[in-house]
Order: sequence, then C-alpha cells, then structure tokens
Amino acid sequence: MENDGGCSSKKSLYEVLGVGETATQQEIRKAYHKLALRLHPDKNKDDQEAKENFQQLQKVISILGDEEKRAVYDQTGSVDDADLSGDVVDNLRDYFKAMYKKVTEEDIEEFEANYRGSESEKKDLIELYTKFKGKMSRLFCSMLCSDPKLDSHRFKDIIDEAIAAGEVKSTKAYKKWAKEISEIKPPTSPQKMRHKAKQGAETDLYALISKRRDSRKDKFDTMFSSLASRYGSSADAEPNEEEFEAARKKVESRVSSTKKSRRNLALVASVFYQVICLTDLEADHMNPFETSTCINRLVLPEFILQGSLCLLFLLTWHWFFFLVSLPVTCYHAMLYNKRRHLIDVTEVFRGIDFEKKLRFTKLGFYISLFILVVFRLTLSVVYSLTEDDDLLHLY
Repeated sequence: MENDGGCSSKKSLYEVLGVGETATQQEIRKAYHKLALRLHPDKNKDDQEAKENFQQLQKVISILGDEEKRAVYDQTGSVDDADLSGDVVDNLRDYFKAMYKKVTEEDIEEFEANYRGSESEKKDLIELYTKFKGKMSRLFCSMLCSDPKLDSHRFKDIIDEAIAAGEVKSTKAYKKWAKEISEIKPPTSPQKMRHKAKQGAETDLYALISKRRDSRKDKFDTMFSSLASRYGSSADAEPNEEEFEAARKKVESRVSSTKKSRRNLALVASVFYQVICLTDLEADHMNPFETSTCINRLVLPEFILQGSLCLLFLLTWHWFFFLVSLPVTCYHAMLYNKRRHLIDVTEVFRGIDFEKKLRFTKLGFYISLFILVVFRLTLSVVYSLTEDDDLLHLY
C-alpha cells in the first residue's frame, strides 16, 4: 500500500470509531461498544448490509483494540486485512454517518410537541412526583420539556387528578407548592410564550444545550441564595418577608437551644461539684466549715440559673420543658423564702444524707433535661434542612 493510502487508511480506522489517534484503550473500547450495540444485526433485521458492516467493525477493533497491532498500524499506516483498506473503510464510515443524522432544533421541537400532553409525559410526571416526594423544584429539574412558569398549573391539575384517583399520596411539600401556584394567574397561551422565548435562540444544537445549561445554573444560584439566606449568610437576591421571618425564627430557635444547653450544662457541673464536696465531707476528707462555704457559694447562682432557664422555656413557647422545670423553680423559691437554701455548718453532719439525696435527685433531673435539650437542638438542624418543623413544637 502506498504512503498516502496508508495515511488515509490510518485516519479512517480511528474515524470509524469516532475517536482520536491519541485515544486510550478504554476510550476505544467504549466507542466500540456503543457502535456495536447499535449496529448489531439483531437490531437491524431489515438492513441487508448490517451483518457485513458489523463484521467490518469487529476487524477494526481487532486492530485498534490490540496494543501490538495498533502500534504496528500507527507506525506503518497499513493493515494486514485487505477488507479494511480502500473503499471498504470509506463505505463503512459513510454508513455510520447516514445511520446517525445530526439532531436539529426542529427535531427537538417536534419531539417536544408530541411529548407535551401525552401519556408518556403524564407517566413520567407521576413517577418523578413519587420519587421526589412532591418536591416540585426537584421535579422540574428532571422533567423533560418542562418550564415552571409555563407548566406549573398544568402539572398541578394532573397531580391533583392522580391524588384524587388514589394513584399517589399528597405530601406537605406539594400542598405548599400547590397553594402558591393557585395564587398565581395561569399563562394565557403557553405555546406562544414558549415560541417567543425561543425566537432569540441559536439554530444549532450547541446553542440549545448552552441555553439549558444557563437555565440550570440560574436554578442552582437561586437554590444557593435560598440556603444562604436560611442560615443567615449574605446573598445577592433579598428574600421576601415570609422567607426572612422563617429564617430568623429558625436561627433564633437554634441560638436559643444552644443557650439552654449551656445553662443546663452549667447546672449539671454545679450540682455535681456539690455532691463531690458532700461525699468528701462524709469521708472526713474536708473541714465542715470550708465544705459548707464552698457549697453555699453555688446555691444561689444555681437557683438563679435554673429560674432563668425555666423563664427562657416559657418565652420561647417550649411548654414541655417549661412544665417540667416549673416544680423545681417553685421548690427553690420556697427554700429561699424560708431561708432554708443554705447549709448550716452546725447541722451539716445531721442532714448530710438528705442534702446528698436532694442533690443526686437534682443531678439526675438536670442531666435528663440536658439530653432532651440537645435532642431538640439536633431535631432543629435536621428539620430545618427538610423544611419540616412540625415535630419541633412537641418539645
């Protein structure tokens, strides 16, 4: 074979698979498998040349898929098999070009016109609704030929019919979205609006893909801005009053829970230290006067801290924690009014058992309350991510 013919043959073998001359073996085999699946005779029973072309494809991969044969082919520019030289490879390449035509904007518009309003669209809509549990923002990102501004009312009617028929179940996320859509006026002519939006688009497929990519980027930026405003970060787009108020309440609730957990932890540490002092006193390891003084220094701050914690539960409408803490607060107030809150050094050994049992009881109470507050703080984080705060009001 002449040099020019060898170069032509060399170029054609790589072009048959649609890869470059520097392609890796993985890229070559990947391209081969895609072509083999589409060119297999079983899938082209009406094509008389399908079997022959498939055999030629096998010979191409036998050379390019083998490292040694490919190295010789790259160096010499020739092949041993006469079937792969000359017009045969050119015909095979032309066959592939004819088999896979270029997708135009008209093809996409035709597919969209047939798809919109069809049973396939309805089936895909119901499947995505079930998959994303009624979260329509995620559904629109995956739904073919969909636009939230043009298709929201139409999709709402379809889903409402499916819910009424018992095909799917209504979710809280969908109810919230459906309520917002009901307050918006539906588009008068979605087809005209869609056509007008496409007038300024490029005519090739690359421009259409770029437009879709920009649209998804805008959706991502909107989602990022919403997350940023939710957690108190600055964002370019200002949230509306409802979103701002919801974000403020979530932040305040989380800060309030953190303060409660810190105060509760301080109570646990205070009572635990008092128990240690009483235990050492019982074992004659400390002076009674010094022990009583150390404990009495912590009693009043403990009462104030526990009372402020109870008041904080009331102000933040956490009724469960408030009702649990209220008896302890009343007990502390009673001890203070009767001036029985401090330990008398002259009677410390006589009442040491009672003082220890009292502080052990309060220690258990404070530890249990601390665990519940931390659990509530964890729920606040989890349900703020899922936009579902119903269970938080139970605590």
